[in-house]
Amino acid sequence: MDNLKDRSGSSGSKQHDRIRIHGYGEVHLQAPTSGANQETTIDAHRFVIGIHALLADWIHLNAEIDFEGAAQELEMEFAQLDFLLTDSFNVRAGVMLAPVGLLNEFHEPTLFWTTERPELQVRMIPSSWSVGGAGIYGTPMEGVNYRLYVVNSLQSVSDNSATNGRGNGNGGNNNAFSSNGIRDGRGSQINQRIAEDFAVTGRIELTKLYPGLQVGFSTFLGDTTQGYIDAGGFITLVEADIKYRKEWFEMNSSIVSTHIADTGAINNFCSIAGNACGGGVAKHQYGVNVQAGVHLPQLMGWKTTHDIVPHFMYERVRTQDDVVDGFAPSLNRNRNAIFTFGVAYLPIPDVSIKADHTHTRLENDTETNEFRMSVSYMY
Repeated sequence: MDNLKDRSGSSGSKQHDRIRIHGYGEVHLQAPTSGANQETTIDAHRFVIGIHALLADWIHLNAEIDFEGAAQELEMEFAQLDFLLTDSFNVRAGVMLAPVGLLNEFHEPTLFWTTERPELQVRMIPSSWSVGGAGIYGTPMEGVNYRLYVVNSLQSVSDNSATNGRGNGNGGNNNAFSSNGIRDGRGSQINQRIAEDFAVTGRIELTKLYPGLQVGFSTFLGDTTQGYIDAGGFITLVEADIKYRKEWFEMNSSIVSTHIADTGAINNFCSIAGNACGGGVAKHQYGVNVQAGVHLPQLMGWKTTHDIVPHFMYERVRTQDDVVDGFAPSLNRNRNAIFTFGVAYLPIPDVSIKADHTHTRLENDTETNEFRMSVSYMY
């Protein structure tokens, strides 16, 4: 069965014979070393409390609440019911994490080496990306896992008016695509999202093709204009990824291609005074990254349970890879090259101390540099 987000079998502490608590947290230090703002900051980045409840032998509740920015922001990451039927066919409903890419469903900070999530998993796949809906998942055969959901779609346009009867909370106001990608179109809270448009999203993972290798494919398909304009703004997001480990060597790579229809109509709407969306939405966005690391104790033959991982990552993230005629691209949006190198130290698998440096080259011929450190943990 899919054990997504059920940490009860390992480090979760037992509160009741049918309820377990788990979670994670991280504290960041960020020190820009170039650019106008070079202030060093420390942030209690997030603290997450998760619950796994066994409502019945075949009905499980999984939920996580995220306290971000020293508990100044509260976010529901997910709250889902899993109906366990067979190994190959199960049902999931509620607020879920979109099954797109390597990191969105499994984004705990001890599971990746860099202090911050990779830029591709921020701009191209807006992690953490939660959605509301229902779907199916399972393992139809050994080495094959799948998820397939129908969920609320992203939002490409917005205005500055009141809720207009669309949704609850902020009614989707100020949620929109921009020249910086699709991230703001997800909405930070589920009650701030309009569900006039729905989408289909899914993922399949192949884990037995070759020893140590996992291959994954993800997609997200649906209209995005949420009834604001007649054009649908259909998004076609396609992603592929690999993870591979052999003894002391480990690597991963992801590639994302996103096509958005009707970007001329979307940008025209966003150019009207009073509308809140950013405009400059590209009809094609593209991103790729490659990361490699060395498990140093294993390489050196040290007899220890500690792990030290020097690593390097290259990324290329083009949120305006192709802009519709009549709309000029913003040259500071495309990240032509991002180089991150650093080291992660794990005294135990549930604790990670990280330090890294990121160098970013933008299309407008400017560069930025930043040194980062973090302490992260799971419990």
